[in-house]
Amino acid sequence: MPIFTEPEEPEFARIEARDAWIPTILLAEYGELEGVPPDIEVPESLNFLLQVPIERRYDFEEAECGLAYVADDGIYACSIWDVTGEDDDPWAVFVVDEFGARLLAEYSMFEEETSEEARDAVLLRASTEIPARAARGEFTRTGTPVEIPAWLRVAPELGEGGAE
Repeated sequence: MPIFTEPEEPEFARIEARDAWIPTILLAEYGELEGVPPDIEVPESLNFLLQVPIERRYDFEEAECGLAYVADDGIYACSIWDVTGEDDDPWAVFVVDEFGARLLAEYSMFEEETSEEARDAVLLRASTEIPARAARGEFTRTGTPVEIPAWLRVAPELGEGGAE
């Protein structure tokens, strides 16, 4: 079960590019996506921000892909994205695949001013558990892929900090 964590790896880059609509959602929801008419809304089926507590929904600033997974069959693939706010508060983790984004609440932090110790504990747990869970196929799902509108596929440059 291949797991990729380096952006330079071709498979990581391929899956990250496939799922690069994630940072574009932030720009679209915050009215910062250039070239898109203001009356166009993010489809609910793709709007991962609807999965976070409403009081934190507009506190996110960037999205970064940290892991890509490809099942042994080579058919299913997913990516893990960290979506964070200023100074990593809040922090949300999503599994993204052809079927949309799913919040991993157990690795996300929505309480304001989370202590550094609590943050480190959650991040350590995530760094060990998420790859193991992916390798066991826990994130694998089937169904009808969601359609990504062309205007969401025009992702911002994915630099070191994700969406900017």
